[in-house]
Amino acid sequence: MRASDEQRTAMLALIEQWEQSGMRQRDFYRQQNIPSHVFYYWHRRYQNKKICAVKPISATSGFIQLRAANLSSGNIEMHLPNGCRIVFHEAVSVDYLKALIS
Repeated sequence: MRASDEQRTAMLALIEQWEQSGMRQRDFYRQQNIPSHVFYYWHRRYQNKKICAVKPISATSGFIQLRAANLSSGNIEMHLPNGCRIVFHEAVSVDYLKALIS
């Protein structure tokens, strides 16, 4: 089951709140009545989000390596060199992809 946008926003906000609190993870998630596995799952998602938002894609040679997956399902999933992942649920043009990654 996928998280709703509201749940995702709330959990990522809680992780930000923990980071700013200076508390130990265990103390924070216990105080918030969050199961440890749920906290660690959302912490990992938060870290990935921060990496993708901060770390630029560098293409010094003019090319970047992309890996596409899930082609048989009609979805295209791009894994960028900086660890970010982009999922397209419908066909996109090559020009759109060029603009997106340049």
